[in-house]
Amino acid sequence: MKVIAERCLAFSLFVICIGGAEEEGPCTLVDDYYKKNLKETLCYLRCLSNALNKLYTDGERKMLVNEEVYANASRILDDMEGKTGESTKYLSVVSSAMGDQRKKMKKLISYGNEMGDLVAKVGGLFSEVNESVRAVRKYLPDALTTANKYYASIAEITRTAWDDVKAVEAGGTAKCEERTFQRVKGLLTPCADQTCPLAKTVNESALKTYKDGCLAVTVQNGSVRECFNLPRDNLYRSGAVKNSNDALEWKEVRDRGASFQLKVKVQEIFGPLITPFAAGQPPSMLLGMVSNITSLHSQFNKVHNNFTSLLFDIDVAGNVTTANSSI
Repeated sequence: MKVIAERCLAFSLFVICIGGAEEEGPCTLVDDYYKKNLKETLCYLRCLSNALNKLYTDGERKMLVNEEVYANASRILDDMEGKTGESTKYLSVVSSAMGDQRKKMKKLISYGNEMGDLVAKVGGLFSEVNESVRAVRKYLPDALTTANKYYASIAEITRTAWDDVKAVEAGGTAKCEERTFQRVKGLLTPCADQTCPLAKTVNESALKTYKDGCLAVTVQNGSVRECFNLPRDNLYRSGAVKNSNDALEWKEVRDRGASFQLKVKVQEIFGPLITPFAAGQPPSMLLGMVSNITSLHSQFNKVHNNFTSLLFDIDVAGNVTTANSSI
């Protein structure tokens, strides 16, 4: 530990050895050598749980928006295609009964062509929506399940591991005297930017800031309480670490429960999630598409109303009846 102390002396308040010393292992290292930076471990782990929570929340919203936009776009396209089909049937019926009303017939055809163009535009947008929702349905459900699994584990560790920090701030002793609990207040932990490389986004560049793609939390200098750590060890082994043992390593406590060592494989957690959560169009893009589809639908309805009005202006009621249409 002397090597760490010498190399991290400049960080007088918290000992944050980003990259660590080669002698201490490959991961980004946070330790409690000066008994002052236990709060920093909270910042690092809270960063991971927050990033997973944001991935899950954004992914869930993307999936819901994709489904909602798909349903609306599908309904609109079906309506437009149905009305266009009915209009085509009308044109075929009345064309032979127009007599000297050729100008109106040309106008009807013009309206029909305009409706066809609008249907084609909406069809193109719907194709993009359909492609997006298919990708989301394929990749996001499993990714959401995985993100939630890791979030639950890391959030549980973040939530339970820091009773010690509050006890230290309250002035208690390592024996966890009763007065410690009476004086504990909510923990306010302002976190420095360097403790959360994933604050803005989760991508390969951000993950590379973790040395060898992992984070090591080592607490072994009296910063934790035996009365907290022993039950915590049992809790993690039967819950958080057990459920995510492919990405979390929790070493046995030593010194009668006054230490712990946790390794989080950050790259293994987040790396496989990047592509699935990028699948499909983002909500902002989809909402723009459905806005365009709605606008085109409105234009279509105006043209269709003009088409219908012109039909009724032409005295071909008998022909309309024989078409057996609901136009």
